[in-house]
Amino acid sequence: MNMARLTIVATSGVPAPMNDGHLVQYYEKEGFLYDRVTDFMSDGLRGSDAAVLIATRAHRNGVESRLARRGVDLSHLTAGGRYHALDAQDTLSRFMVDGAPDPHRFAETVGPVIRTARTGDRRVLAFGEMVALLWAEGNREAAIRLEQLWNDLARRETFALLCAYPISHFDDAGHAKPFAEINAAHTWVTPAESYSIVEADERNRVIATLQQKAAALEAESKQRTALEAALRGKIDELAEVDRRKDEFLAMLGHELRNPLAPVTTALQIMRIHEGEPSRVARSREIVERQIEHMTRLIDDLLDVSRITRGKIELREQPLLLSAVIERAIESARPLIDERGHRIALDLPTEPVTFLADPARLAQVFANLLNNAAKYTDVGGRIWLRARVEGNEIVVGVKDDGPGLTRELRKHAFDLFMQGPQTRSRARGGLGIGLTLVRRLVELHGGTVDALSEGPGRGTEFVVRLPLRIPPVADGAPPPTAVAAAGPRRRILVVDDNVDAAEALGELLRDCGHEVATAHDGTRALDHARLHRPDIVLLDISMPEMDGYEVAKRIRGELGLGDALLVALTGYGEDRHRRLAREAGFDQHVTKPVDASKLEELLKLPL
Repeated sequence: MNMARLTIVATSGVPAPMNDGHLVQYYEKEGFLYDRVTDFMSDGLRGSDAAVLIATRAHRNGVESRLARRGVDLSHLTAGGRYHALDAQDTLSRFMVDGAPDPHRFAETVGPVIRTARTGDRRVLAFGEMVALLWAEGNREAAIRLEQLWNDLARRETFALLCAYPISHFDDAGHAKPFAEINAAHTWVTPAESYSIVEADERNRVIATLQQKAAALEAESKQRTALEAALRGKIDELAEVDRRKDEFLAMLGHELRNPLAPVTTALQIMRIHEGEPSRVARSREIVERQIEHMTRLIDDLLDVSRITRGKIELREQPLLLSAVIERAIESARPLIDERGHRIALDLPTEPVTFLADPARLAQVFANLLNNAAKYTDVGGRIWLRARVEGNEIVVGVKDDGPGLTRELRKHAFDLFMQGPQTRSRARGGLGIGLTLVRRLVELHGGTVDALSEGPGRGTEFVVRLPLRIPPVADGAPPPTAVAAAGPRRRILVVDDNVDAAEALGELLRDCGHEVATAHDGTRALDHARLHRPDIVLLDISMPEMDGYEVAKRIRGELGLGDALLVALTGYGEDRHRRLAREAGFDQHVTKPVDASKLEELLKLPL
């Protein structure tokens, strides 16, 4: 048969030629569907054509009432075999097998109805709603298959077929492909009523608007795809950060526990051999080294936190490059010697003086040397080369260790990043040393790069710093102050850690001071009320009454306005220093207390 395309039949009643074919109509409202099916059938039924209406009861009633209003006598047509009305759901049930339309049963169910309507070679106009019911049930494959079976039947029988779908059933991006397949199964496609426009100019305007919307949606879809890709990348990045954090926490526990073993052993030796000064002295040196190691570890952690939040200020002063490097080597020497490395220096022949923070810059080079010593196999070589290039100071630390892969070079300065751990290089560490290097170098206005020709080819870290020449001062340099012994003080030490309080008190008594200790806020206030101390060394984190409250009461209730109040605490953040000032403290010192710093505090005028 000839399946020619049909001209759109508008609801306005504009006449249009109707040929045999397979039409599909999309609709938004039920009333438009009734009008569209009525337009499709009414003229033919008023003439000599026949019609087959396969629809739900509600839709049959809606179409038949409109046909009656147009003067179509359905009872007379039914009696004459020219009008056949079937229930869509009931008809479906006759040929559906396991959720799919059976071709043979479909032909036996619908074919005889079409042939009866065609009696006398009548033209048949058929409306079928069964495909829409299958789609509404979510059985899309069955709906598309049923459209194909209608086409197969049309090749054997002559009839025009109109199918209809609510356009709201295709409101998901996932419907695009089956929607296209449905349209491909029809010889003519008519849009829903909002776009069934007769006037060509208005229709073109609507098409142009739809094209603009489609372009905007396509652009938005690309943006969403890009955002989704970025989001997946961020999720992967956060997962990697979380993995590194877990590794960091595990390593932190390891690094903090490690010094405790020799400290515990040394203390046991000191207790057993307290009458042997040489053994006690060696044990004391062990304790001091391990405490220094733990202090440096905690200081590094605090430095990373402060730098990340922009809380570190450089204390710049004129300094010699050679002096900074010498200080860094002195700091890294124990690990270099322990690992049996040889270090070679290549420094400028002329002194290089510039402006920088000596402590922070020494920390940068010491971290790079420690990193080289840690990851280079025992007995390796380390080179430190420094030179002046134009307005820059360039310092490189190179080793003949395992080298870096491209991925490790990319992430070498990331926080908590750890290099590969092998038995010969199992040196621990928290993965923060190189992060500190980069942040401190950047604070100086410089850059640092990780270079390596690949695994097994060694690694070089190159630091570039601006060469800022210090101004020449007029006059002679100020005389060096002569150290003088401090005055004898009345000191109150307050700490809920009894061992910490008593040990510090013992040290201060050895220095010639009059010392009392208290282990909670109430006893501290009682003692201060009776003995009026010159200096109070006060812990912050105590139960019941913390150090801030004790300080406020010493200043307020006891009227000790002239006493020097020093906060001793493990909290070193800016907000803790601010709270200490607000509570009345004069000084804020983080634990563990450095003896030389404590000595300077005790010399302060009252």
